[in-house]
Amino acid sequence: MRVLHLSPTDTEGGAAKGAYQLHSALRSVGVDSLMLVQRKYGDDPSVLTLGRSNGMLADKLRDNLDRLPLRFFKWKRQNWWTVGWLPFDISSRVDQINPDIVHLHWVGRGAAPVECLARLGRRPLVWTLRDMWPLTGGCHYSVGCTKFLSGCGACPLLRSARRRDISSMLWRRKYRAWNGVEVTYIALSNWMADLARRSPLTFGNDVTVIPTGIDTRRFAPVDRQTARAIWGLPADRKIIMYGSLHPSTTDPRKGFLYLRDALRILASQGWDKRAKVVVFGANDANQQTGMEMHYAGRLNDHVSLALLYSCADVMVVPSTEENLGKTALEAMSCGVPVAAFANTGQFDIVDHKVNGYLAENLSSADLAQGIAWCLEQTEMGDELGRRARLKVLNCFDIREAVKQHVALYRRVIEARRKVEDHSPSVPERTAQFAGGHS
Repeated sequence: MRVLHLSPTDTEGGAAKGAYQLHSALRSVGVDSLMLVQRKYGDDPSVLTLGRSNGMLADKLRDNLDRLPLRFFKWKRQNWWTVGWLPFDISSRVDQINPDIVHLHWVGRGAAPVECLARLGRRPLVWTLRDMWPLTGGCHYSVGCTKFLSGCGACPLLRSARRRDISSMLWRRKYRAWNGVEVTYIALSNWMADLARRSPLTFGNDVTVIPTGIDTRRFAPVDRQTARAIWGLPADRKIIMYGSLHPSTTDPRKGFLYLRDALRILASQGWDKRAKVVVFGANDANQQTGMEMHYAGRLNDHVSLALLYSCADVMVVPSTEENLGKTALEAMSCGVPVAAFANTGQFDIVDHKVNGYLAENLSSADLAQGIAWCLEQTEMGDELGRRARLKVLNCFDIREAVKQHVALYRRVIEARRKVEDHSPSVPERTAQFAGGHS
């Protein structure tokens, strides 16, 4: 069984890293897995490009051109929005590779024009919903807007008042191009699966929940004092951690402003003398939180991340929308409880007051209470952290995710084969057509 994964890059960005991790894990169990990307950063020979060295210049140009139509709107760049309007056909390269099944992942930056799905659909097709773009008229997260359930238009993220704007045009374009294309969708969370089963763009197709897999051998607990000594963090203070792969203090969806307000509340309660905040994925944000802050910058290797997670007493994930927060899973795999808002994919990860705390949605006051609760629990022992790691071992281990993907691939390939075996040949179709009009 040859599986071909499609992604803009191999290692740049959280979605690409998730796709590459799955690809590598599949190869480790003997699956003939290949990855086709536009920009290749690593040296893995099983990662293929479109044939132009590593495609970086062409990809950058395509990304900029894809955004041109958005200049007619008051679009804020911190919200991902992909138009996918450029003519761009990768089907011939896919045909050269000749996979048994094609697996799409993230398709932002103009990586997958709308019309390419039908051409790729000549083979069994699987698509992991790493965000909401396949369900909407262009946004990657809708920020609570539900217009994608009825055709989009007057897009709030574009600050558009027109019912027939670019979001409704793209929505209708997707609907026409994808109608009749059989796709098996993989949702990382039950929240995303529910949206996919309701969106008219994906309605009627099979939706299976397979969570992101974590390599629990790489992300494993390290002695806290040893980890803190390596990172130069104090041994006698509580560590509150926050971060993401992208600039963690500027992306509104990551919820740093809610954390900032929660930290101010904690400081007023005296935690400023007992705890320190560690932020990764950003440099000094010059935010007045009332707490001592340590900025670890961007981290790109799992060793540094696992060591940093192991320093923490609590990981805070205050996202306003999150498909399935990878930082939450990685921290929990390292034995760190998580405080998060009770929304979206967080329900799949955190069990309230079992392995962390689910705060009232978008309430900084309750988030502060949840952080304090987790810190107080760690003073009584490591049971909360042990239960956090157990949750990941039982529900999010990469080896289990690989098994579920292989089973899904086989099921989809076999279903397509049965359909093709029972399809009439060309002469038979001609005879049926002639007979029907005699």
